[in-house]
Amino acid sequence: MGDTGGIVCVLFCLKGEDLITTRKRLTAALLLCAVGIGIAGLQCGLETRYYHITSTKIPVGKQLRLTMLSDLHSYQYGTDQQPIINRLQQVQPDLILLCGDIVDDKQPWTGAERLLEQITALAPCYYVSGNHEYWYHDPEAIFNRIRSFGVTVLENERRALIINQIPCTICGVEDPASYGDRLPRSYGNAETYHDALAQFDDLPQDTVNILLAHRPEYMESYAVHPFDLALCGHAHGGQWRIPVLLNGLIAPNQGFFPQYAGGAYQIGNMTGIVGRGLVRDWKPRFFNPPEIVVVDITSQ
Repeated sequence: MGDTGGIVCVLFCLKGEDLITTRKRLTAALLLCAVGIGIAGLQCGLETRYYHITSTKIPVGKQLRLTMLSDLHSYQYGTDQQPIINRLQQVQPDLILLCGDIVDDKQPWTGAERLLEQITALAPCYYVSGNHEYWYHDPEAIFNRIRSFGVTVLENERRALIINQIPCTICGVEDPASYGDRLPRSYGNAETYHDALAQFDDLPQDTVNILLAHRPEYMESYAVHPFDLALCGHAHGGQWRIPVLLNGLIAPNQGFFPQYAGGAYQIGNMTGIVGRGLVRDWKPRFFNPPEIVVVDITSQ
């Protein structure tokens, strides 16, 4: 009996040691998986994101291709912004639309200038302000510099165009930071912003009406007006994402779990598209790569 009890005890101890070893291996495997996921999430190279929408205003067989850029914050991609320029050359847009914060109030303008001086050779370019342009002490100096490259700056204005035999109206609303008391680092006056949007209520119904606006948190307000498409930036994709589960963790003026962090949104008859921006700065992006947005509009 003594020998038998000893054998049982030894086997029990061995099983206990095996259990401990298994737990250690499982813990190590989980840690490796977590590290791998973390590394994968932080590998956020420049992407081109495509959207396709249809409209009865587009003649059969015709297409309008728009490219939207936002939130560069004067960041420099490679040599002379070539990664961005190469992507734009590949997609061959009919229009290049810039939705604010291409220039940053605290960074040298060089990165923005290298981009702007090249893109007008690729397609007509239209620009609206973001909050960071208005946080600079002389925003008009920024806008004049942008205009010097042949880019059209829309300050609560519109332009009627015919592209590929498609009549369209490009509208641009200034960032809310341009209204109200203009306090340093202020996000502006919402009431005056709504008044600025109201001036577009007389848009023609037979043209493709496109709004360029920096702020996505006003998306429901844009849908009240006769826009077919609203293009926005500002949210930086919510900074951190978990694919399928979380579209964005936090965004300026929307707080945690922003509704309009990035992607396409249908509100009534209007499609809203929020770009995740281009900047890569001290705030890490997680499963949230910087992006160039391409929108194809075709007939229904």
